[in-house]
Amino acid sequence: MGVRIESMAGVMLMGNIPLNKRNQPISAKYFTELPDIFKESALLDRFHGFIEGWELPRITEDLKVNGYTLNVEYFSEILHELRRAPEYAVAVNDLLDVPTKADTRDTTAVKRLATAYLKILFPNITNASEIDKKDFNDFCLEPAMEKRRIIREQISLIDDEFSPNMPEIKIKD
Repeated sequence: MGVRIESMAGVMLMGNIPLNKRNQPISAKYFTELPDIFKESALLDRFHGFIEGWELPRITEDLKVNGYTLNVEYFSEILHELRRAPEYAVAVNDLLDVPTKADTRDTTAVKRLATAYLKILFPNITNASEIDKKDFNDFCLEPAMEKRRIIREQISLIDDEFSPNMPEIKIKD
């Protein structure tokens, strides 16, 4: 064949996981409700993170915005433009200390998620020296690590070859 195809597309899956009366998953295995193709560890390992939707507040009437708002098309265009901005990924690379034996998929996922948080929460930051390291840790690195940790944990429940342990990615001193 000799043909290599590379995609820059992202995939997001949305679904419902059965919850108990305390709004917690009935099963420790989140992916049991998905089609069989999504129960393969090799595929799931390529997912960067998992958001536990049951931890989010339900939408209530008082959360709806009244009056002036940011136009969705305008905001979408801003986010689209931010995808092309390489300086955020450079800043994240400059901030992180990644162990040499860290799994590459974990490292890629954490860096990309941390970069996304940086772009959304600190769009004015374009290099590592401009952000407070504690803010970066609290609002970018820790959430990214948690989203990836959930994926690692779920994969380890499906496939014994996978460890639920995450590499110790931290902020450089």
